[in-house]
Amino acid sequence: MTIRSLISLFVLMSIFFAQEVFAQEKSSLADNAALRYWAAFSELQDSGITADQAKELDLILDGTAPYRDDVYKDLLERNVPALKVMARGTRLQNCDWGLDYGLGSDTPVEYARKALQLGRLNVLYAFHLSLAGDKDGTAHTLAAGVRFSRDVANGSSLFGTLVASDLLVTHFHAIEGLLHLQGITAAQKSELRAAISHLRPAGLDWQAAVNREFDVLERPEWQESMRAIRQNYAAALKNPSALETLQQTIASAPPDLRNLIAKPERVLKEKQDLGAQLQLVRQALK
Repeated sequence: MTIRSLISLFVLMSIFFAQEVFAQEKSSLADNAALRYWAAFSELQDSGITADQAKELDLILDGTAPYRDDVYKDLLERNVPALKVMARGTRLQNCDWGLDYGLGSDTPVEYARKALQLGRLNVLYAFHLSLAGDKDGTAHTLAAGVRFSRDVANGSSLFGTLVASDLLVTHFHAIEGLLHLQGITAAQKSELRAAISHLRPAGLDWQAAVNREFDVLERPEWQESMRAIRQNYAAALKNPSALETLQQTIASAPPDLRNLIAKPERVLKEKQDLGAQLQLVRQALK
């Protein structure tokens, strides 16, 4: 083979591999659910609800007050486009929020706040569909909400994981209400079971979230304290009886570090509540 032929072959192979890499990168971007969720966030419409309605909304989502369609119907109609984009995104396998933890405490968390807003609207939308008699739509909406809530915690900070936990529990309450108030078909129940089946036994990966939180706090002067806090936090996540030891370890840490550590009482409570609610909803869907 001549030198000219070798050069031509090399050029052709380079072009081929460049096209393959570009196609893979393009496919990877297109298959990232987080991009769909950001698009859904951009479609969110101002709620325009009063402070009293906001308090009522918390009670509705907790399952301690009835949903009133006359109050929230218009809000939901304005946000249907956002909810549909979100639901489509939950069908994708990959979700990468692209968080830059190198920014330390300045790592953006706005995605989690937007996710909380969107996820709560999704539960209200399920209530709206249920009242309208659309059981299939209700099941589809709640299943999508469970998948979305799980994705919120994917690679997230501890704050994002707490938001994901809150959204999952809220969706579980709605599913239990649907099962209690309305007879649903085997297919609808199967769809809900499938959405929940992808969750971990504890619901979410709490240890990974805590590790990411601590990674941004690593400094030479805190090394010894951080090592002890990491060890005892991991122990408390596995066994709540280790909480007191963890609290003592945090209390003995330097004040500027101590103030940055997530309150373990809240984290453990959220973890326990999520695990308990997950067990209940799995039992209800059998």
